[in-house]
Amino acid sequence: MLSEKWKKRLSRWFKLRFAILYPLGVWAIISGYPTDESIVHAVWLIVPGLLIRSWANCYAIKMEKLTTCGPYTHVRHPLYLGSFLIMLGFLVMLNVNLLISLICVATVIGVIYQSTIKKEERMLLTKFGQEYLEYCQAVPAFFPRFRPFRGVGQWGFSIERYFKSQEYKLVIWVIILMIAFHLKEDFIMEGEGSYTKM
Repeated sequence: MLSEKWKKRLSRWFKLRFAILYPLGVWAIISGYPTDESIVHAVWLIVPGLLIRSWANCYAIKMEKLTTCGPYTHVRHPLYLGSFLIMLGFLVMLNVNLLISLICVATVIGVIYQSTIKKEERMLLTKFGQEYLEYCQAVPAFFPRFRPFRGVGQWGFSIERYFKSQEYKLVIWVIILMIAFHLKEDFIMEGEGSYTKM
């Protein structure tokens, strides 16, 4: 019999977002051809995405309190915003056409994450009521506002929350993938060089 931990892991694989994200990722990896230039351009999207997600996880107290501090003073869903930038960055790194990249990522966010976001917002509305309604009216869901929102739930930055969220695992995976794509770029260049010598 499978343990509860493995049942949870297997159930994740059958969720819509993973059913679309994984094949999309495999397609991008196989068809993409990274270059030094595309890797540099990608860093300008991936690093801010990781920083936004890390910043958010240093403040988020999920479902216990309404988090309205840190990046949550500017945008309601900083984790999804960070994920958007990371996904777009990897598509840029793999030299997938920019318009196709934007369409792919917008589809993932719009179709897959939209239902997750709505579900989360219904839960927050049920738990925090009017306080959450006022927050929603003041702070946009995805496109940040420049002036920070001053809500009631204000607390400080906590590195302990960051490690508890295990966000560092994403950072490690991103670094591994970037090294792998850089090696792929080297392999492609070596292959082209040996082909021209023939």
